[in-house]
Amino acid sequence: MTVDRRTLIGRTFPPVTYVISEENVRDYLPVIDEDHPAFRSDGGARAAGYERRVIPPSFAPFVALGLLRSFDWETDFFLDYRTGTAMFGEQELEYLRPLYVGETLTIQGTVFDVYEKQGKKPFDVARVRLTATDESGAPAFRGAVAFILFK
Repeated sequence: MTVDRRTLIGRTFPPVTYVISEENVRDYLPVIDEDHPAFRSDGGARAAGYERRVIPPSFAPFVALGLLRSFDWETDFFLDYRTGTAMFGEQELEYLRPLYVGETLTIQGTVFDVYEKQGKKPFDVARVRLTATDESGAPAFRGAVAFILFK
């Protein structure tokens, strides 16, 4: 059965929360070999002009991927794993302020575009706009992610 994934445009997924945990950041820093004091301690962050410890900007895409917990591939993207595959595509993020270790963000996404492309066989690209807000409801970052849905 062929589905028209363009009907997904406008679909908004339930919000999900992501806690920027001390453990995840601690595990991440050696991988990127980052020594900046603002990423290591509150004191180092204050010395660099931040109110408290911040995460490296390269960690934010992992936060954004928390969006994956808000949907089911089969019901929300019409993807049958017996005949299709999904891949992560392009991601773009705009930081609206620093992201802090220990804070909880709420991430919400809405499908804003779906189009078909042709490779060895046709596939769809679903683009999802996302926004992450902090505990007070203020936006922390926004952006978009593309999912490649093979037919």
